[in-house]
This record gives sequence, C-alpha cells and structure tokens, in this order.
Amino acid sequence: MTVLLEVNGLKKYFPIAGKGPSGSMIASWLRSFNQNVPDLRQMLHAVDNVSFSISEGESLGLVGESGCGKSTLVAMLSRLADCTSGKIEFSGRDISAVPARSFHAEPERSELQIVFQDPHESLNPRFTAFDTIAEPLKRLKGLTEKSGLSEKVGALAEQVGLPAALLGRFPHQLSGGQKARVNIARAIAVSPKLLILDEPTSALDVSVQAVILKLLVKLKKDLGMSYLFVSHDLNVVRLLCDRVIVMYLGQIIEEGPTEQIFTNPAHPYTKALNAAVPGGKLRAGEALRLEGDPQSPIDPDPNSCRFYGRCPVGKDVCSRLAPPEVFLTEEHMAACHFVEKQASLDLLE
Repeated sequence: MTVLLEVNGLKKYFPIAGKGPSGSMIASWLRSFNQNVPDLRQMLHAVDNVSFSISEGESLGLVGESGCGKSTLVAMLSRLADCTSGKIEFSGRDISAVPARSFHAEPERSELQIVFQDPHESLNPRFTAFDTIAEPLKRLKGLTEKSGLSEKVGALAEQVGLPAALLGRFPHQLSGGQKARVNIARAIAVSPKLLILDEPTSALDVSVQAVILKLLVKLKKDLGMSYLFVSHDLNVVRLLCDRVIVMYLGQIIEEGPTEQIFTNPAHPYTKALNAAVPGGKLRAGEALRLEGDPQSPIDPDPNSCRFYGRCPVGKDVCSRLAPPEVFLTEEHMAACHFVEKQASLDLLE
C-alpha cells in the first residue's frame, strides 16, 4: 500500500512560564546575543518522539486517556500547531516545514481536513449550514455561484443525509446530529485524501452516534479517503479502524492491527483499556486495577518507563531503563520490558 502520511520523531514541548533559571529576563537577554546559551526552563512533553504512518485508504485509530497527547498530535498533523521537532510527510512532502500560520495557502490544505470534536463550537454561529459547507469550496477551490457552488453544496448535503430545507438554518437551529453532518460535509467538500476525526461522536446521544458512524463508514467506502480516528470509545475504534495506536503520556506504547490489539494486547496499559470496555476480559492471573497516579509530563525522566508506578507488572528495572520496542509480529509492536515474556506465556495457553 502507498504511504500517504508518515510521521517521524514528532515532538511538541510547551515551556512552563517562569520556571527554571533560564526563564528569567537575564537568561532571555543573554540568549538574544548568544544562541548557545542553553534553555533550562521546565518543559511539558505533550508529544514525545512519536512515529507512525497511514497508507492510502487506511483507517488508523488513536486511543489513550485524557492528557496523553492525542489532541496536541492532531493539531500538529492538521497543521494548526507547529511542532518542536520531527517531520510530517504528506504525499511525499514535508509539511511540518511549513509554518502553521501560512499552511492555509498550501495545496495540501484541501487534501488534509479535520472534523472537530464539538459539532457546535466548531461552527460559526453567524454562518448558515449552506455558508459553512460553501466556505472551503470558495476559499480552496475557487467555486462561485456561476461555477456551480449551490449545486455542489446541495450534493454534499444529500451525501451526508442533511435535508436541503435545513441549509438556510444557523447552528442554534440545528440538532446535534444535524450539526455533525454539516461538519462532515464541510470537511469532505474539497475531496481530501486524509480526514482526521477528533472524537466526532463523543458529544452526541448514543442513538445519533450510531447513525453518524454508519455515515462515516459509507463515506470512506464511497470516497476512498484515509481516516485518522481519535476516540475514547474502543468499540467505535474496533468498528472503524484497520490499525490502532495506543498513546500514554505523549508516547506510543503499542501499535498493531485492530484485531490483534483487541484480542491479544501486549502492553499492560492496553490490557487495562480493553478490560475497561463493557464485556472486556483479561486472561487468568492478569491484574486489572491500575493503582497510583500518572507521572508528571513535565520533564519526564528519559531513562524510565512512563507507565512505571501504575503498571501492575512493573519492576525496578522500569524505573531505570526506558522500555524497548518489541515486535510480536511484523506489524504488532509494544514498548515494554516484559512483552516477550507475556507473549510467550500467551502462546502456551
């Protein structure tokens, strides 16, 4: 399969204001004269050395608890935020080299679109549904009324199941499901190659969620897009995605085909996530409860496992040595000191 998006060593650090000796005005003044003066401010490691790829026509799920870095990663991939270091290659071009503030003028803008989490807050309250769907067509494709703008908007509304009679309504006059359809229509209007879905159904009622998910499955099949699907709902990820990435405190701790992640999870954190799903099961003798508090994402120790302190199988070595990436299969990876031992035990059962 042809790789559409490739991410290598992506990092996003946020400085903690006023902390550390170089947070002072004197240190800032010195750095203005000498670039070699080190920056000793405390840094929050939101995304820390993340690498993965998405192929054409593939759906990749991204899961992890709140605070693990999913939203920050999505902001960088959609070029709404700049990265600290690393590379984002899209269709063979390094788009991370383009500042976020000017990416709107790049040709890749129309090929990479996002559906935001809150269907209401992401809509302009002064735009009707028609205006919202038409905006990317006018800005990115140059369509006008003379070149068939109204017809295109009408076709998009029909494609997402939004009645034409609702196109003249403002967001406050639409239901949650209708606003979700407007958001999706806006995102697919310019025929993107990659659609980033940032928990697009989390703010909707359960009955509406099912309808929107069926719509997304249909659109992917009809339009041949790739998806990056971010969600807390593992059952939704299992339904929509070909592969899954599991993040914890800014790092990828497990990655693999969806069925392997759900039927044979290797990392203790992934096992706990699966067990938390209604109907989720653990193997005999495996721990379920995660105790303790997560480590601080501020200047974490690079020589220890981020999951140490909560991990039910963690040992002293986890506090002294960062876990290796262990490949159970060619496509299934987990970053844990004890993955090989766990995998061999699983094979014996």
